[in-house]
Amino acid sequence: MMDDLFIPADPDVVQRERLKAKELKRSAWWKGQVGRGVCHYCGLRVPSAELTLDHVVPLIRGGRTTRGNCVPACMACNQEKRHLSSTQWQSYVEEKKRVAGVPV
Repeated sequence: MMDDLFIPADPDVVQRERLKAKELKRSAWWKGQVGRGVCHYCGLRVPSAELTLDHVVPLIRGGRTTRGNCVPACMACNQEKRHLSSTQWQSYVEEKKRVAGVPV
């Protein structure tokens, strides 16, 4: 689900940021994040080996690989979020809860 005004980031920048993400995943900070075993988005407890690194602002949308932009996410949330912006993702989650009858 991409919006009409979406212009992808430069592929070379995206590639550099992906390399930084690989480095970040080896850091003690990241190991502490996944060690908690909680998905940033849905809050479910997940084995740390099953958590993925997600960029809150996706790389393709100009996000960077920084501690402030990287969160642990379960595979289901990471796959559903894809390249959505924070605002789009929040709207998606709220709509999903509304349809399921869960208070937002």
